[in-house]
Amino acid sequence: MKELLNSTNDFKIIPNNFKSSGAFKLIDANDNEIKAELILSNQEELNDYNAQENVEIFGVNKVGLVYFETKIISRDNNIITLAATNDYSLIQRREYSRVQLNQGKVIFKDMAPDIVIHVEDISAGGIKLISSQPLEIDKQYSIEILLSNNMKIECSLQPVRISETNFEDKKAYAISGKFIDLENVDRIVLVQYAFKIKMEEQNKEN
Repeated sequence: MKELLNSTNDFKIIPNNFKSSGAFKLIDANDNEIKAELILSNQEELNDYNAQENVEIFGVNKVGLVYFETKIISRDNNIITLAATNDYSLIQRREYSRVQLNQGKVIFKDMAPDIVIHVEDISAGGIKLISSQPLEIDKQYSIEILLSNNMKIECSLQPVRISETNFEDKKAYAISGKFIDLENVDRIVLVQYAFKIKMEEQNKEN
C-alpha cells in the first residue's frame, strides 16, 4: 500500500455522508496507517471526518485512478489518520463509467444558454449531449458542468462526433465530445459521481 500511495497524487477523500469532499496531501503511510493533511476542507467540513466512520479515497497514477474504501482512525484538526488496506481497485481510463447527469447541467460559456437540450450521458473522459445547433469537430469549447451534488467543474469540450438527429420532433444534433484540460481532481470527482449514480441504480433494482 505504501508504494502504491507514493506513486499516486491528486488525492480526493469522500466522507460517508458526502456533505463534503476534499483534496488531501499524503504525509506518511505504512502497513497499518495512512496519515494525510486535509488541505482544502474548512472547519465545518472537517466535522464530517470522525473516528470510525468510512471514507472513500481516489487518486491518480500512471495507470488511471486508484480507489479504495477505508475507515478513519482519528483526526487532529485537519490531520487525519486512516486504516491502511490492500483491498483497492485500479480504474483504467478506458473503464470510466458512463452515467446519466441526473439533475445536473452543462453550460457552454461562450454560447447561447439554451444550446444544450439534453445530456445523454457523462463519464470522466467525456460527454454525449443533444444540442440545438451544430458544433465544430476538433474545436475546443469552454464549458461548466454542474453536478447534482452541488459540485462544479470547468474544462474544455472537444467534439469528436456530430450527427443530425430528431429530439422531441425538432431537428437537433447529437454530439459526443472528450474533455480537455480537465484537472485530475475534477476527473476524480466525475469518477466518484459515476460510482454514486451506479450505486443508486443498483439499490433501486434491489
